[in-house]
Amino acid sequence: MTVDSAQLAAFVPAVLALVGSPGPATLGLAAAGAAFGFRTARPFLFGLLSGVALTLVLVGTGVVGALLAHPVVGPLLTAFAACYMVYLAYRIATAAPIGDTHGSADAPGFVPGFVLAMTNPKAYAVFATLFSGFAVIPDDIVRNALFKGLLIMGLLTVTDFTWLYVGSALRHLFRDPRLSRRINVGFAVLLLLSVGFAVYA
Repeated sequence: MTVDSAQLAAFVPAVLALVGSPGPATLGLAAAGAAFGFRTARPFLFGLLSGVALTLVLVGTGVVGALLAHPVVGPLLTAFAACYMVYLAYRIATAAPIGDTHGSADAPGFVPGFVLAMTNPKAYAVFATLFSGFAVIPDDIVRNALFKGLLIMGLLTVTDFTWLYVGSALRHLFRDPRLSRRINVGFAVLLLLSVGFAVYA
């Protein structure tokens, strides 16, 4: 097994730029951190990472491409993804103000995080791009895909933890209930905008 150092040097920053940039998952994590705190939002993060791992497998094996190409299944999956993102944005926007123990929304847990990962249109586009390019191990297609998948997962885990931490850090900066509500609503709006952009792109 020979690793092409030039391809690897190009692949790593590409992964960081694509998976670490603002999108439905990263903004969802930051919003969950700001609305509910790092510790409370960790199950949401773990669910998201589990969903990402499955998404990587589905994209890498070509299953997703086949489903999205179907004239009926493709649009249905896209519509379901959009509806779920709206639901998640609502839960974030209606989260209890910081310091308020009686909120109109509970913190999203493992399952919402998993579903977010599986319905994130940006993730499918990004993973397809990363898998189709960059011959890091040019002499072995299978090992090349496995190596890239593991590297993507590792780097994505670091960036997702960072987004959640940054969001939770904001939680301690805003103790005013009205300002807290505005922050939550702002994150929810950004989440919806990122979804719209991802679907349009």
